[in-house]
Amino acid sequence: MADLKVTYGGLEFKNPVVAAAGPLGRTFEALKRSIEAGCGAVTLKSSNIEVKAEITPKPAAHVYPRPAHAFLKKYGLTNMMINWEGVPVDFTAEEEKQLIQKIRSMADDHGCRIIANMHPDPMYMADPDAFRADIETIQSAEPDLIEFCTCPYHLPHEITYPEAADYERIKEAQAAVFSVVMEVARVPVIAKANGPVFYRALHALRDLGVGCFHVTEGPLFYGTIVDIDKMTPLAPGPAVITYGAHRRPIMNQQCARTRHLGDNFDLMSSGGIWSANDVIERLMCGARVVGLHTAVQYHGQKLFTKIIDGLSEWLDRKEMGLQDVIGKAVPKIVRQEAHDAFMRECDRSVDQIRPVIDPERCNGCGICANCIHGGIVMDGKKAATNLDNCVRCGVCESICPVDAVTLQV
Repeated sequence: MADLKVTYGGLEFKNPVVAAAGPLGRTFEALKRSIEAGCGAVTLKSSNIEVKAEITPKPAAHVYPRPAHAFLKKYGLTNMMINWEGVPVDFTAEEEKQLIQKIRSMADDHGCRIIANMHPDPMYMADPDAFRADIETIQSAEPDLIEFCTCPYHLPHEITYPEAADYERIKEAQAAVFSVVMEVARVPVIAKANGPVFYRALHALRDLGVGCFHVTEGPLFYGTIVDIDKMTPLAPGPAVITYGAHRRPIMNQQCARTRHLGDNFDLMSSGGIWSANDVIERLMCGARVVGLHTAVQYHGQKLFTKIIDGLSEWLDRKEMGLQDVIGKAVPKIVRQEAHDAFMRECDRSVDQIRPVIDPERCNGCGICANCIHGGIVMDGKKAATNLDNCVRCGVCESICPVDAVTLQV
């Protein structure tokens, strides 16, 4: 079995697969199952300030009633969910402390790291003393690391939506949060936000001493989903926050762009992770540890074990170690010259490409014969090419379920 150990925040993780914050970290049973499934770390659900009427401003988050999550297959959005949990929520620093204490011995027995988590929302910023006190409360439970989630639904919209924001204000807002955090933190601190925030604020946070970052979802993923029978959105308001497999390619790119900002920090990433393939891909995009959440709500914590085993098997098959993988793809993602070289090397003219159908593999399903140009037709029970119509686009090769079609050069 491959050695999956990785260092993050100066601490050794037994593997790079992490249960990300959210409902997976909200109850003892959920945490227990993730620990027993072999996770390298579990993350507690973010705690919030106890709501006090005299503290203003109120959080800027969209707050929805229970049930807090909707799985969207019935709306034609497979492997997706809506997270309707806004802030404030009924999970305080004291409750998080008690939950950490409850899982501590179990986590130690399994070599699993514990990551605490907080929402530094506007109410905390209006009462920094309460913020400091709650950080101390959580630290008293001795988590291994503590994550501060400055995601767009926890801070005012204009601070974390770069397309609409003053970029200097993004840096100022992030620095205001972490200047308080770094005063009282005694364990490694993780700054969690979307990639566009880090593109603007990462160096300011590094100057404050923050060394760990978690690139996650952000404003790019606001959307609207309409129940056409009721003719109304699933949740009223301008947006809902969707989670699921659709995030994978965008988060790969955000991770790589963040990694490209420098090498003097540790990077975690989550969003769209459903398989060992996805974890390997995100590692290649520069993450040292990878979080997943929505997929586990679909498949249960056994998915952690399956992914960890799949990662180990892949590394063994390739005769590689984790360090051979991490960041491997980044240069070819962030550099225009890599794209230009790819175009020069790979682009072919129509007369250089020949579609070929393997009659032994072809099962006669007819999927490729849906070609919009008429480049493939059904000849009895088998597919056949019509080269006069074929534009060599490659769709047929991509959609064939049995790999019977290839475009040969």
